Amino acid sequence: MIASQGPGQTQNSDPLVIMQTTKGTMVIRVFAGMVPNTSRNFLDLVSRGFYDGKSFHRVETWCIQGGDPNGNGTGDFVDPATGQTRYVPLEINRRLGHSAPGVVAMARGNNPNSASCQFYILKKGMPQLNGQYAIFGGVVDGLNTIYGIRPGDRIIHAEIANQGQGSSSDASDGTSQNRSQPSAGTPTQQSGSGPSGF
Repeated sequence: MIASQGPGQTQNSDPLVIMQTTKGTMVIRVFAGMVPNTSRNFLDLVSRGFYDGKSFHRVETWCIQGGDPNGNGTGDFVDPATGQTRYVPLEINRRLGHSAPGVVAMARGNNPNSASCQFYILKKGMPQLNGQYAIFGGVVDGLNTIYGIRPGDRIIHAEIANQGQGSSSDASDGTSQNRSQPSAGTPTQQSGSGPSGF
């Protein structure tokens, strides 16, 4: 479980991301071996400094969500080298589930393959979301930081603490997706109501 694993401990050399926020620091273990494409995308964005300064635009009783360049739940990552929006096809590992606080997954629109840069972190188990959103990490230190986040709090800086088996590389599949309106109550890129161990 989350609390039993400190920031210096990893499994299978999974990378750790240290994320400093305006409410404290958290350490995220990235499941590079279990969801390689989604992990590569997140690690690449971290290594680019993309998340630095981004806000947590959505705070619910069950999650926090951030990483949007527009700060309002509508933005995606546009690769400056190509001018193309990067989308990551839905990547589900059945060994991972939305069962505990600290689960980290990609937000998306109604299209399952529309995840880009926004991510959410659970404050409580939400097993009804299993199989619908790509889980790619878990908070292994600083879980209390999540509960202190309020709308508008920011990521000051994120960096990869170790170069495990999933360090950064371009995860672009080179495709664009039409953005559809998400439904309320799901970790999508709009406000709404609201795994196994790491």
